Amino acid sequence: MAWIELPGDEGTRELERATRGMRRGTGVPHVVGVMKPSVPTLRGVLAMNNAVTFGGSTLGRRREELISTVVSALNDCFY
Repeated sequence: MAWIELPGDEGTRELERATRGMRRGTGVPHVVGVMKPSVPTLRGVLAMNNAVTFGGSTLGRRREELISTVVSALNDCFY
């Protein structure tokens, strides 16, 4: 969990639009949520992420997700 004060997912209209597609039951994932104070940064990181992962290769979404899961587990990633 972030130690900085973060705005709610619907803190502003711009932030609400930027987080709409990733909100879950408890809000956006913390790894993304720490960028909420700067919506342009949040959008830029999400655009870069979408460009280089999950669909950016010929492996297909399923294989990319499996690789991502294994690498996260090997790195002891908790999110």
